[in-house]
Amino acid sequence: MEIKLQNHPEKLSKKDIPFLIGLFSIGLFLFLFYTWAMPLIDPDEPRYASTARDMVLNGNWIVPYFNGVPRINKPPLFYWTIAISYKLFGINEFSARLPSALAATGTVLIAYLWGKRLEDRKKGFWAGVTLMASPLFFFISRFCITDMLLSFFICSSLYLFFVEYMESNNRCEGGFETRPYRRLSLYFLLSMVFLVKGPVGILLFILITFCFLLWSRDFRYLRRLWYLPGFLLFLGIICAWGIPFWLSLGTKQISALLSQEMSGRFVSGYAHPEPFHYYLPVFIIGFFPWSLFVLIPIIHVIKQRKNIPIAEKKQVCFFCSWLILTLVFFSMSHSKLMTYILPLSPSVALLTVSFSRWEKAGTLGKRLLWVVWPALFVSITIPAVLIITMHKWIPAKYGLSTIHIAIPIIILLFGILIALFTFIRTQSFSQLKKVFCITNCLFLIITIVYSAKYLGTFRSTKDIVKKCLSDKGENYVLFSYARTVPSLVFYSGKNILQIEDYSRWKTIIPNPETSAYIVMSLRDYQKKQDWIHKRKLHAVCKNNVHVILKREND
Repeated sequence: MEIKLQNHPEKLSKKDIPFLIGLFSIGLFLFLFYTWAMPLIDPDEPRYASTARDMVLNGNWIVPYFNGVPRINKPPLFYWTIAISYKLFGINEFSARLPSALAATGTVLIAYLWGKRLEDRKKGFWAGVTLMASPLFFFISRFCITDMLLSFFICSSLYLFFVEYMESNNRCEGGFETRPYRRLSLYFLLSMVFLVKGPVGILLFILITFCFLLWSRDFRYLRRLWYLPGFLLFLGIICAWGIPFWLSLGTKQISALLSQEMSGRFVSGYAHPEPFHYYLPVFIIGFFPWSLFVLIPIIHVIKQRKNIPIAEKKQVCFFCSWLILTLVFFSMSHSKLMTYILPLSPSVALLTVSFSRWEKAGTLGKRLLWVVWPALFVSITIPAVLIITMHKWIPAKYGLSTIHIAIPIIILLFGILIALFTFIRTQSFSQLKKVFCITNCLFLIITIVYSAKYLGTFRSTKDIVKKCLSDKGENYVLFSYARTVPSLVFYSGKNILQIEDYSRWKTIIPNPETSAYIVMSLRDYQKKQDWIHKRKLHAVCKNNVHVILKREND
């Protein structure tokens, strides 16, 4: 069965409205539910949130500042989106996380449009639900970090590229007229990719599209990617921020930024060094259970290569290139975080879109059941093993409730058993996918609700700041021992001074009547008792993670 591109298939009609409204509503609920109840999680969330707040309060939208120091390791677009959210809804956790939630919802809608183009509206709808029910995608959509906004713009760029490429082949056969606005839109989206995270996102887009075209042996289309008006638009948008930024900081600072982000992170791995295979378990767990089934379309196309139309081969090849090259690209970097591979999320959902059509056509058949059954067995084994070994891996020092961890895992296990029973009865992967989507959504929502309290206590200083410092007014100085905790900057509303040597105290505080507090980790507090007594400090507030100290004469 060939993939047929209808006339102007990207145009929306009234039939699309229920699907779009449904995905938009479900997405906003999943991605925003309980975000207001979770404090910003150290270290990254409060850094972005505090930097955006500085933009709003001080009016400097060109050079981002965090804790009184220029924060130039990221371009400003993500800060701008948070700052706009602050303007609309006030400075709080919900506003800080809203841009990521909207970007995630936008990515889900792109997955719908893509699935609709490849199959039909229903398949596009379930492609969107599959994406939002992926654990890694779900969790990152709820955090104030750049990765979700980057993923949205990369996904949108690849979508425009794919549509233009497929229709250009039709134009060669007398199908469609050229559409310059689409190529202009592509360059605009690429400029947004650059303004979110710099050259890394652009390199990833080039790598995916270039390798796909090499596989397709379509060297003519390489020239079509170059579009002078689009490049001038890209360059103009970058320069509109880059020139004032350069005039504010100078060439030395910008060179240091590029060196740090490109060479420092990718080559030397000065931050978050991990082994090459780091992303393999991250991918399997982060996109569970879809990660267990992504081999099916690859094996299917290889086995049916003589019978499958070239358009369908290109479709699977494109999504496989997207997935594999993203994994390889970030695996080659010496600096690794699980959030970096988020841009591949839509490819995982879209690789499963054609399963039901293959089943109906009889081309999936029993030959691929040897892939499905082991995947189902592994999906059952994971939650079963987690429940059995729970007493070993739950960190007792965090005071986590066993029942709060067990309930979502049990729900996941029962959902997988229902999915297995459904597949045994129907032999339908589409029915299996629907059960998995519902199970994952329930599991992820309950996990968020139960974990919010513990994340807030152990990865944020919100509770101790509100408990001890909210009534102190503005006439005090706040120190952080050994390292600056970003959430301390956000929730205190002050620039935090890092201190390890008490002798600096008198030179830092000009007014001896000014109260001074030191925030220290509980671990450091227990180790530094001699240091504390010698400097006549005493604890005024304490929780399971942090201690606030004060001078005895204050």
